[in-house]
Amino acid sequence: MKALGAGIVLSVLAWPLLAGGCTGWYARRADLAAGGAIQSANKRALGTTQPFDATYRPFAVRNEPNNPVIRVGDKTISLGSGPVQKLAPLEAVEIAFRNSRALQDKTEELFSRALSVSSGRRSWDYPLLGGTVAADATHTKVNNGPQDNVGTVNPDLTLTQKFLNGGVFTAAYGLDVLTDFTGAGGTTVGSLMKANFTQPLLQGAWNGSAYENQYRAERDLLLAVFEYQRFRQTFAADIITQYYRLLQQQDQLVNRERSITRLKQTLVQTRVLVQGGQSPRIEQDQAEQNLLNAMISLQSDQQDYRNGLDQFKITLGLPVAAAVEGDYPAAIERLVEKGLEPLNLKEDQAVGVAMSARSDVLNRRADLRDAERDVDLAADKFLPVLDLELGISAPGTAPRKFYRTRFNDHTRTAGASFEYQLDQTDNRNAYRNSMLAFDKAKRDYSEFLDNVVLEVRKSYRQLDQSRQSYELQVRNVELARRRRKLAELQQKEGQASARDVLEAEDALREAQNGLTAAVVGYTTTRLAFLADLGLIEADEKGVLHERDKPFGFERLEKLYPYLGR
Repeated sequence: MKALGAGIVLSVLAWPLLAGGCTGWYARRADLAAGGAIQSANKRALGTTQPFDATYRPFAVRNEPNNPVIRVGDKTISLGSGPVQKLAPLEAVEIAFRNSRALQDKTEELFSRALSVSSGRRSWDYPLLGGTVAADATHTKVNNGPQDNVGTVNPDLTLTQKFLNGGVFTAAYGLDVLTDFTGAGGTTVGSLMKANFTQPLLQGAWNGSAYENQYRAERDLLLAVFEYQRFRQTFAADIITQYYRLLQQQDQLVNRERSITRLKQTLVQTRVLVQGGQSPRIEQDQAEQNLLNAMISLQSDQQDYRNGLDQFKITLGLPVAAAVEGDYPAAIERLVEKGLEPLNLKEDQAVGVAMSARSDVLNRRADLRDAERDVDLAADKFLPVLDLELGISAPGTAPRKFYRTRFNDHTRTAGASFEYQLDQTDNRNAYRNSMLAFDKAKRDYSEFLDNVVLEVRKSYRQLDQSRQSYELQVRNVELARRRRKLAELQQKEGQASARDVLEAEDALREAQNGLTAAVVGYTTTRLAFLADLGLIEADEKGVLHERDKPFGFERLEKLYPYLGR
């Protein structure tokens, strides 16, 4: 009994160390399993063999004297009172690809799906090794009477192999150890080896229904890999869009500040004219009121910009305290100097590309196939359950030589089980519902395709409108500047009122805002349009490259022809 107690104590003390090592080992095995599943899916779906790592590795925070910082390339971003760093568009994307929580969520979501698929794949390709080890030890003491020690250990191993036709083969080997802890004389060991095979002959047989769930899981993993790659592209495009929208806010803020400077000059000029009797007092009040309204709007614009900047930092995965901002005005000036890049794609071509490149089209086609397949699976439920069962077992040599199996004393079994429900109402309703679901899936798919065509056409027209708007806004700014200058000169000469100058000032500010909005709108709309069509590609650092050929799912169509319907 002392030996038993000591063994239990040592086991309790050793278990944390053993468990720590085992959990770490199992975690690494899980990473290998999921990574291997995704790498295999990458090869089958995308034709690439790049490794997959779900580890979150944001840019590390380094503690410098009294100032924590983050180093990105050759730039040092302060998280305290350091200087503000201006980020270029691609630098913002690079930070987002490392730090973004949204992108990491998508990565881990794909990783979890791969874990599920790799787990479900067991016992299909090769026999699944499993089993348990159960043990129990008890000490019984009767008051003023005898005591009793009993220990049992029941380890067993199983091998399970599943077949596409619904059959299941199971082989098992089990031990039964009983001891009173008095030594070998008080210990008995028994063993049993057995194997069973079950094959459905009617319901669930020969039509691949047993493999259907695993089939969908593996196919959906390939679709998820494709969708993840597309998400990276659209994510990069969205970061750049948010970046330029933030610069647009900053540009409006600067335009408002410059407008206030000119309004102050107008107010001074108007006061001179009013004091000289050349203009009525109401023009001075109007000029002053416009100045006050502009200053109020400036405060609101400043607040909106600061809120937008903080939100953008969160989107990038940076702390709100990070001292960063967009590269204004250089980034906007580069867009203007570069001009509007043409879209070398016609409207009907864009629609065709969308049908062969958008991940949502891919998923809808898969859903349509599954709805059709569900009708067949529901019809299969009308068949009776008729299973063939075969088995064989052989015990070991008791009580000591358990390792010697008595095959000459084996037991063979063969039988069949039959079950048929006379009330088929539930199966009937399920079958009819599956037919209705399939009809609805066809209607939804048709409507979905119409909406895809509509979305592509709307985006294409919006892009064309943005280009025309930019050309008009350039002319509009030229006219607004000339009008503002002319109104100011005419006011000094007494040929124009303060109202004319104030209206010209508002027109100039709106035209300048409109020009920035037009160039940003065209750039971001074009980028989002190309990303949606799979015509851009984002590398590991988030750098975007335009593609001549769309990033489509031709490889998936070869594996699953119904995806190309």
